[in-house]
Amino acid sequence: MPFTPDEMGRTSLSRTFIFYTLGLFAILGVIFIAILTKITWDASHARAIRVTEAFFQATKRPFERAIWTVNADATLQLIRGLESLDVVESVWVETPDTGNFGEPVTGPRQAEALTYTLNSPSTILHKDAIGKVFILIDRNTISYEIVSTVGFIVTAIILYLILLAIVIRTVFRRLIGRPLSTIVNYLSTPRLIEDPPSAELMPGRNDEIGILASSLQSMVQRRHLDLQKIQEYQTNLEELVTHRTEQLKLVQEELIQADNLAALGALVAGVSHELNTPLGNALMAATTIKDSTGSIHRELEQKTLSKEGLENEVERISQTASIIEKTLGRARELVGNFRQVAVDRQSERRRTFNFDHIIRETLATLQPTIKKTPFTIELDLNADEVVDSYPGAVSQLVSNLIENAIKHGYEGREEGRIKLSSRIVTQQEHGRNGGRGKAIVLKCRDYGVGIPDKNLKRVFEPFFTTKFGKGGSGLGMAICYQLVTEALNGTISISSTVGSGTEFTIEIPVSAEQEARTPIRTKVH
Repeated sequence: MPFTPDEMGRTSLSRTFIFYTLGLFAILGVIFIAILTKITWDASHARAIRVTEAFFQATKRPFERAIWTVNADATLQLIRGLESLDVVESVWVETPDTGNFGEPVTGPRQAEALTYTLNSPSTILHKDAIGKVFILIDRNTISYEIVSTVGFIVTAIILYLILLAIVIRTVFRRLIGRPLSTIVNYLSTPRLIEDPPSAELMPGRNDEIGILASSLQSMVQRRHLDLQKIQEYQTNLEELVTHRTEQLKLVQEELIQADNLAALGALVAGVSHELNTPLGNALMAATTIKDSTGSIHRELEQKTLSKEGLENEVERISQTASIIEKTLGRARELVGNFRQVAVDRQSERRRTFNFDHIIRETLATLQPTIKKTPFTIELDLNADEVVDSYPGAVSQLVSNLIENAIKHGYEGREEGRIKLSSRIVTQQEHGRNGGRGKAIVLKCRDYGVGIPDKNLKRVFEPFFTTKFGKGGSGLGMAICYQLVTEALNGTISISSTVGSGTEFTIEIPVSAEQEARTPIRTKVH
């Protein structure tokens, strides 16, 4: 359960409701009592003033005679008579000639005293003033009266609030508190979704809480059914994932095989086209030799062959033989390069080879394809080093980088150049872990359209291509990554600026690790 019974009692909705309700009533009661106290104080003070004024008016003439005749005893007697009133605290008389009578009050309270003017009895029509009477109202009497009245009212309000709290709490607990506690206990049931109770939560109740309970129970039942379906899916999930993985691998292998066959066909077609020229020239030269030997043979039979004619024909045959030698040498070179690249790619054989030489051999086999494009290859090879690694992987890596630059780097452009560079570095210089062994850094740079930032991090993902449905399989760069990291035990990185081109940087150790994986036999565009 999320809460213990004690915690639920301290944080229950009924207690919170009572707290806020009584708190609001208490605030309103304080405001009401303050207003009532003010009104009662003003009324009592006004009544005290009225009583005092009425009594003073009854004793005004005696005061004036006593002051006029300078009768101190009579004046003091009248003062004590006024002070005998419950609402009067102090009375004193001030005269300009005969002095003061009574005990004046000093300080701030002196300004609160009621002031009445005494006139001369002989010149009453002229209102000649002979002194002033000061009467100070007794605050304690008024306060006692107010405390008595307000205290009774406050006691009544407190009793009312207590009775109201009991009634509200009883009604609230019956109508809202207990049903909500039932809902909370239902939600706190262990394994509620896995095994929900079948009994109806609040039978026969059709108000808002009853509708809430029914909806909640229906929702739990739906979640229970959903959980059962999820558990059924989970039971078959491993088998389903295995089946889908096998299907994905088959599709991937079919795509790679299709691209491999397409690349092989393009390579064979390019080499065949390139061989046509030297073989055609050799055939034409052989025909020329045949014609020359036939001419010499006829002239010998006719005994018309001269020394000059024989020398001319021999010179012609010699020049033609030289042409045949050169053209067949060119064809032999093309066939040798093609055979070496093909053997390296198919044998998966690790051997020692010259790194720059493998790059040149690969470019020689790609030359027929590159000639058909308006793009040129610029070489800056400075890694004339014999390495112990997999030449087929290096050849395939270079082919994929060149063809990727042609297809994607210069998309929409009619010309461009691709720069291949290599150099020798030490592993420590290039930031690699380990000793000071040599490594080769190969860079392939194009000056084309570049790659947007949103695609740059996905370049090496399998099946990621911007030419999906247009002849791109999205496997070329993924295979390059596998060739570098798994077969050649190296690293590959990419940097690109939109509009300025893309550069791939590959670092390969001179001697591949013995446990490095066998190169991948794929050729993807």
